[in-house]
Amino acid sequence: MADYFPLKKNTRREYCFESTEFEGKAKVYIDIAKVFKRANYTAAKTRMIFILRDTNIDEYLITKSKKWVTTANGVIIGGRKEFPLPVKAGIKWVEAPDTNEIVSLSEKVFVKAGKFEKCMKVVSYLSGGDSGKSVRYYAPGVGYILEKYSAEDKTCKIELVSVSNLSKELIEQYELKAAKDKEKEKKKKLAL
Repeated sequence: MADYFPLKKNTRREYCFESTEFEGKAKVYIDIAKVFKRANYTAAKTRMIFILRDTNIDEYLITKSKKWVTTANGVIIGGRKEFPLPVKAGIKWVEAPDTNEIVSLSEKVFVKAGKFEKCMKVVSYLSGGDSGKSVRYYAPGVGYILEKYSAEDKTCKIELVSVSNLSKELIEQYELKAAKDKEKEKKKKLAL
């Protein structure tokens, strides 16, 4: 079965993000620095770097259980259930107030990163369709490649530009930060 949201350690996805909420185009990097497996799920420690005029950084988890791929944050709307597992066209789910459906597993999509085939297309009807919709695409072996979001208050487009390995310097930075975070947590527990 195709993996529409691979969690691979030390990878970077670069996106171009346009929105009616700001002028210009933002660069967004989604870095997966660490992946860990537990009995019932796999999770990726993820860093989102949003660059427009300033740089904003947020860290969050992406989890993949036997039933769902879930992101704790995201570029357009924040965290969400990306899609249920196993993937199958026609599956619908509600994440109130929105309704969602996997409408196809055979889309051809062209983005800045290239041409992708056999992509999954997910349509989200915002507030059941009363407030707009979001159409997003996931390429097998690559993941989230394109989203077009059209709501009453904004329209957005996020498009994959490239997928690469993290640089050695970034890996070292992430490992150093993880060690510092672990030490802080240890001190916090001792203080209790």
